[in-house]
Amino acid sequence: MNHESRHLYRYLGAAFSRYARRLLPISSSGLLFHFSLVFCLASFIWALPPQKVSYGGQSTGEEYEVKAVYLYNFLQFIGWPESRNALAKDGAMVIGIVGESPFGEALEELQADLRNNRIKPFKIIYYGPYDEDTYMDNCHLLFVSASEKRNFERIVSSLKGKPVLTVADTENFIASGGMINLVHSKGKIRWVINRSAMDRAGLHPAAQLLSIAAKVVGEP
Repeated sequence: MNHESRHLYRYLGAAFSRYARRLLPISSSGLLFHFSLVFCLASFIWALPPQKVSYGGQSTGEEYEVKAVYLYNFLQFIGWPESRNALAKDGAMVIGIVGESPFGEALEELQADLRNNRIKPFKIIYYGPYDEDTYMDNCHLLFVSASEKRNFERIVSSLKGKPVLTVADTENFIASGGMINLVHSKGKIRWVINRSAMDRAGLHPAAQLLSIAAKVVGEP
């Protein structure tokens, strides 16, 4: 593990623990692992059979602080085509938000914390409300907010064949062609993956990301 990776693990452990104790149950072993470490220990904690998922309940600021860390981690567990390298010439990947952002200052605070821990931060683009002229091919990950639920299919269609990871936390996103949907499952924040949508975009999810998912649809 290189110097930057050690800082990343140390930071994510602190960041995840800061909020997750209020949102995610402690595992049966009595230990709470941060998100990246959870991936490494998937078979011990998260390797559960598919479960019923839900979107109910009022979201909190703390929940979106955790989800901000999830978005950052998703970037690390995707194999990107060479065409995406041009977006990260300085090593910083790009997270885009379309619609009304539910994150508050969580993404900016995560950026600052990464810088303070000498870890290369990501960039953020706020596209605002979607319209047909919105160009969103200049990000690695696009979070589609609930305010754009009526436009899910249009947004996904506008990125057809483009190596952009689309993520949301709203019902029917996967059915509309989205790639990752954050869900609640037995009190935990989990995710559903649309494998076929990723394949069509030339994105390659790590085996750990797939194995920890609450559900994977469109598997080859």
